[in-house]
Amino acid sequence: MNYGESRNTSADIKKYIKWGIWGFVALLLIITLFSSLTTIGTGKVGVVTNYGRVTGRELTEGISFKAPWGIESVTEYDVKTLRSESSAPSATKDLQDVNATIVLNYRINAGKIGDIHQNVGKDYYKTIIEQQIVESFKAVSAKYTASELITERAAVKTEFFDLLKERIQNNPEHKKRYVIQDVAITNFTFSAAFNQAIEAVQIANQKIAQARQELETTKVEAEKTVAAANAAAEAQRAQQQSLTPELLQKQAIEKWDGKLPVYSTDGNTFFNIPTGR
Repeated sequence: MNYGESRNTSADIKKYIKWGIWGFVALLLIITLFSSLTTIGTGKVGVVTNYGRVTGRELTEGISFKAPWGIESVTEYDVKTLRSESSAPSATKDLQDVNATIVLNYRINAGKIGDIHQNVGKDYYKTIIEQQIVESFKAVSAKYTASELITERAAVKTEFFDLLKERIQNNPEHKKRYVIQDVAITNFTFSAAFNQAIEAVQIANQKIAQARQELETTKVEAEKTVAAANAAAEAQRAQQQSLTPELLQKQAIEKWDGKLPVYSTDGNTFFNIPTGR
């Protein structure tokens, strides 16, 4: 290899190194750009943290920028109306075990996302809301008997809803982080013994209703019989009152065929001998 060829090889190496550096820089820039982009879904808010510390910056739906390489991270919170279903075991005023299925519509306050993330965390529903659902239902169900929970469901629902709002939405401790929109108690489940007792009562009530119906039917039939007897007696009484001696004599005359009776005797008894016309 001569000197000229050596210079060309050295220049090529430098050129390749230069291209490699520029390629690495370009790749680094692309990675940095993509790691700086984040997308927030519809109806959600992103809380920006810097190495776990809440920055106070919140990102709205769409594409946003953050510090790359994990310096900043984003946690999304759904701010739409959410629906939850919880099971709330409790006891009634008459000491019957009951389990209620509670359906709740709620949302979190969009202006309190950072506060929730910093002081409660992503699992705020189980930490705060679900716990208060169970405790509120226990407090309300203790005021009603098992049968009243069913017959006065609307009143139970209203009292439970008001108490839940007081404990979560209006409680100063929670700083208006949550908005309780509506609640429904979709089902009550009682113990097997209580269900059997209810069934026995229903059967007894059905028998009582049947007996009352039969008694009413008998009473009506008896009234019909008495009314018919009274009518017959009244008709007979009217007929007797109308049979005067003059009327009987007139009826006898109308039936007489104009012939006198013929009698015969054996010395002891008289016999009426019929005569032909």
